[in-house]
Amino acid sequence: MIQPRTLKGFRDYLPEAMMPRERLIDAAKRVYRSYGFAPIDTPALEYAEVLTGKGSDETDRQM
Repeated sequence: MIQPRTLKGFRDYLPEAMMPRERLIDAAKRVYRSYGFAPIDTPALEYAEVLTGKGSDETDRQM
């Protein structure tokens, strides 16, 4: 059986941590919207070619 695991750099939020986190995020959204900013949504994952195309030694080391 495959054991579930969290990818490096990602975190699972269980309900007891997620509920206060959502309240904080909602408060931040109200503030930035009150200043006329609009939300964006960017991908959490990216193709490796995008990250390795013009990478520095530091970027390559982190990959």
